[in-house]
Amino acid sequence: MALLLPAVQQVREAARKSQCQDNLHNIAIALADYEITFSKYVYRKGGTLGYGDSSRRDGNYERRSGFISLLPFIEQKPLYDKIVAGEPGSPPIPPGGPAPWSGWAGWNDNQVEVYRCPTDPAFPTRRGINNYMFCMGDYTGANNRDLADSNGMFGTRVTYAVRDATDGTSNTVVFSERVAASFGANGKGNPDVREGILRSVATINTNPGACLSSAAAILNGSRYSTWTNVKGKASSAWQDGQPEINSFTTIIAPNGPSCISDGNNNADGVNAVLTASSYHPGGALAAMLDGKVTFISENIDTGNLGTAATLGGRSPFGVWGALGTRSGGEAAQVP
Repeated sequence: MALLLPAVQQVREAARKSQCQDNLHNIAIALADYEITFSKYVYRKGGTLGYGDSSRRDGNYERRSGFISLLPFIEQKPLYDKIVAGEPGSPPIPPGGPAPWSGWAGWNDNQVEVYRCPTDPAFPTRRGINNYMFCMGDYTGANNRDLADSNGMFGTRVTYAVRDATDGTSNTVVFSERVAASFGANGKGNPDVREGILRSVATINTNPGACLSSAAAILNGSRYSTWTNVKGKASSAWQDGQPEINSFTTIIAPNGPSCISDGNNNADGVNAVLTASSYHPGGALAAMLDGKVTFISENIDTGNLGTAATLGGRSPFGVWGALGTRSGGEAAQVP
């Protein structure tokens, strides 16, 4: 039995990884179908304005995740129609839904299985877990939380099309994984580096490598030995477009640390380095714009992490950075 158990576990993980790969492929194909239908890809974050109603029912405050727009293309049109319809009330909920954190029934109790990786045990939640993240590219400056433009294929409110992927559809990452988490700073003992976000690393907008050094000072192996400044927000509500919840950057290699520049304890860090992660040994799966899914090693080349990327420029972050940009002019191929 002692000899058989590791083999059984390997077989089970292989099956889970295969399902996870299929999910990513289906999401990437849904994105392509959306572009064929509307001549553009979805935004990462956008939606309607809100006007300060205390219940946050008067709009989604431009926090509507692009994963909502993909629902009809993954056989979830009834859920999409429910969100688009809104709801009467006082105040009425406009088309597109209210704030993702408002507690609206249209958000709650709606788990979408294709958005979940079976390798991640995750946690119970009423707002829906999503293990798959939008690629923001490699830019961390000028408030990359809300910045309209992006070096990746997804921005805030703005949308891109296949013609904007001048690096080539087979060389541009659109989705990867992140370990699900939902806790505030000091809210979970010994959090795993793959789920945690380290706060108050002020220099990451000009020196993303500071995230690595700051995390290393309080890591014991793959877990934080001091966690008073570590939170976890990724995947905690697939309807929410905040980067900490639904995005990743191609800067630090998969399964490395993530950081924000300020001390925000919700999911609203202004500048962020958000690293792809998974419970698959050795790296994380990623989907390219052409629909191909590949495994990205946690040892992938990340170039010079001590410098900053520029909007529209070549990535300084090696092969990983090049794969995350849509028009950097790099010749990087999928490893």
